[in-house]
Amino acid sequence: MKEVSISSIGDLSRAVENIQRSDLCRGVSDSNYELKPSLFRCDTDKNYSDLEQSLMWIFKTHAKAHLDRIPKNNLEWLVIAQHHGLPTRLLDWSLSPLIACFFAVNSNPTKDGAIYIYSSANWTREEEIDIPSIARIYSFIPSHISKRITSQSGVFTIHPNHLMILKDSNILKVIIPAKKKSTILKMLVKFGIHYGTISPDLDGLSKYIKHVNNIPIY
Repeated sequence: MKEVSISSIGDLSRAVENIQRSDLCRGVSDSNYELKPSLFRCDTDKNYSDLEQSLMWIFKTHAKAHLDRIPKNNLEWLVIAQHHGLPTRLLDWSLSPLIACFFAVNSNPTKDGAIYIYSSANWTREEEIDIPSIARIYSFIPSHISKRITSQSGVFTIHPNHLMILKDSNILKVIIPAKKKSTILKMLVKFGIHYGTISPDLDGLSKYIKHVNNIPIY
């Protein structure tokens, strides 16, 4: 994994000038975070597959009342669950380095952030993914059942087990020093990358209003 450090949006532009349209970008607020899905970060005595089934059974049972459209398959269910904060075997990415940068700098002000650029993703069609039989990490574009996923140019990787952590040599890790986060965030807001645009709902609007009025976002 190659690493570079940046201090400005201009540095970021130069660091990613050769990336391709299909490259995946993921921003993390702490550069020590691994590319590991939230399910496999859970501290549990259960087998991860058993834990996943238990979590998803409860989620499906109660989520239907809140959905305008019932998901067609288990992968769509996973996307919705991931989108709403449930631990899953999915990892969120964006096709936009600026959106990834936003998530790298918008929190954890005392920690260096990072943007991961994954340039050799194994793309497959959503409908071709059979969750129990996958043996490698795949990338896919989800059915855009959420405005937020669409606005964030959202894509996902799906991981077969807890041992599959992305440490590919084709990954570029762009480090953002903690002391530069605030300055870069201000520039992103000027460029129209903020909660009000990447989360096009009332929650996102409220967070944006709090940000411009220097009110902490928790």
